[in-house]
Formats: sequence, structure tokens, C-alpha cells
Amino acid sequence: MRYRAAVIGCGRIGSDFGATVAAPGVYSHAGAYTACAATELVAVCDVDAARAQACGKRWHAAAFDDVAAMLREARPHLVSVCTPDETHFEVLRTVLCAPGVNGVLAEKPLALTTRDAACLQELAAARQVKVAINYIRRYSPTHVQVRDAIARGAIGSIQTVGGLYTKGTRHNGSHWFDLARFVAGDVIEVWGIDVRRESTPDPTLDAMLRFASGAGGHLQACSASAYSVFEMDIVGTAGRVRLTESGHRVQFQRVVDSAHYGGYLTLAVDRDVEGDMRDLTLRAVEDLTDAVAAGRTPRCTAADGVAALAIAEAVHESARVGRCVPVLDIAK
Repeated sequence: MRYRAAVIGCGRIGSDFGATVAAPGVYSHAGAYTACAATELVAVCDVDAARAQACGKRWHAAAFDDVAAMLREARPHLVSVCTPDETHFEVLRTVLCAPGVNGVLAEKPLALTTRDAACLQELAAARQVKVAINYIRRYSPTHVQVRDAIARGAIGSIQTVGGLYTKGTRHNGSHWFDLARFVAGDVIEVWGIDVRRESTPDPTLDAMLRFASGAGGHLQACSASAYSVFEMDIVGTAGRVRLTESGHRVQFQRVVDSAHYGGYLTLAVDRDVEGDMRDLTLRAVEDLTDAVAAGRTPRCTAADGVAALAIAEAVHESARVGRCVPVLDIAK
């Protein structure tokens, strides 16, 4: 079966990344549905009618400026939601209630609050719709290898997980929190600090973390006006893994005898590899399509989206009240 697909939101991730990214590969949702052998892109939608028309012309799909009309007339089986963060809840609720929709690929965050995200998760379960969140690094073979190597004990027990990020605690921060959960397990409490004092609805906050394993963590906010940065540093008792250049570089370090101080152990580079970040949205579409066909769970689920958002929301709450906040209290 070839699934009919639609994209809501014709901006960068919905459509334009295919034209603006210099590296070869598939980066946009429209490009992914066009490249996937199991899908046919039949419709695109944006509140900006001119943008929708331009997107539809580019991808040879019907163009709409109204979500309900698109769902009714195009009758998609799969829908991507690539609209601004503050619209996710209402758009996703409309999509999940539409007859014939079998799968949804949502951009992060799933909603602006954990309560709304959990509501969408429950609605999807009731409607028997597969929901996947486009936390792209879960679809990278290199990042999966990192997760598996850590699980096998390649760096020993995790001591701490550190990182840098930009562009909002719920927005890009939830990307980092999802990856932290993916490689190091659940976060159970946080302490948020508003170092940057950004006057936005989703400021980029610093955070201290405690994982269920007992490991610690820290995430530091940087200015997006200077440049974009997304890094993670996983330090174990027997080694270390550093993810830099937004995951495009992965460095493994091992414990060796110090060349400078007799009797001391230190870390040295074991191998430095290029992270496989190509075609990740295409891989997300292929995974969702297979999940719908096979009746299985997508690789990155609505529950994962709720969990990442719960950490981000706990960081916001902690920064507001000035104390440590348990993530489970937010997730309830």
C-alpha cells in the first residue's frame, strides 16, 4: 500500500530545508514523503496561502490554507505537523480526530505544556493513531551505536552528562533532553537557572539534572544570536563520548596511563568519527510508515515527547520557584 501524506506548515523544516541545506540528503518533511517509496505527498497546508501555493507547486501537491479543509478533501493517511510551537496542540488535536489518519509525525515540542502533550498522547491512543516525534538523532545510526555502546558498558557507568544548546528550553532544549534520555535514561529532578534573562515565552535556561541511575548532568544555555550550538558530553567511569557539531562529529575516548604524570590515569582519543545525520527526517517517515503497516510502536513515540517536555517544563518551574523540582511532579 502507498500511503497518502500531507504536510502542515510550509516553512523551513516542512519544505524549505531541501533547498537551503548545502549537504546532500533529505531534510524536509515534504522532501521525505516525496523520497519515501511507501508514501505519496498529496497535500500541503499553511495559513499563508501564498506560501502554501509555492510549496504545493514545488512538490506537486494540492495546496490549502485551512487544516480542516485539507484533511477533508485530501484524505491523508499520514500527516506531518511542522507549524510554530504554540500551534501544535490545536493542530495536532484536529489531525488526530480526522477520519482516515493513521500516523502523525510531529515536530518538537509535542505541545507547550506536559498536560496538553499527555492529552494528545491519550487522544492518539484512543483513536489508534501512531504518533512519532521528530527528535531526529534517534534516527541516526551513529547515535544508536553510541546508545548501544554505552548500554554495553563501553564507557563504564555514566558519571555525568553535559551539554550546550540554543533556542529555548522547550524548543531545542527538549531535543537535548530527549537525547539524554535516549543514551543515559530517565531524568528524575532538575534545577533550572535563568542565567541569560531572555524576555521570551520560552527562554533558554541553564539546568542541573539528576538521572534515575544516580548520574548527574548539566546543560548550559548559549546565545542563538551569536551562533547555533548543540553538544553533549557523556563521561563514564571507563571512558567518554563527545557529540559535537550538532551530532555530526562523535568522539570516543578511553582511559590510558598519563604520559605526563606517573601513576595517574587520564583520557585519550580512541576514535573520532563522522556522525551519520543524513536523511534523518526521511528515516523518521520510513519508520512511521512501517510502524503503521506493522502495527508496532514508532522509534520515537508520543510518550517520549511527553517525557522530554516534562523535563523542560520542570526546568522552567525550577527557575521560577528557585529550588529543585522533581520531574515526576510535572509529568503527573
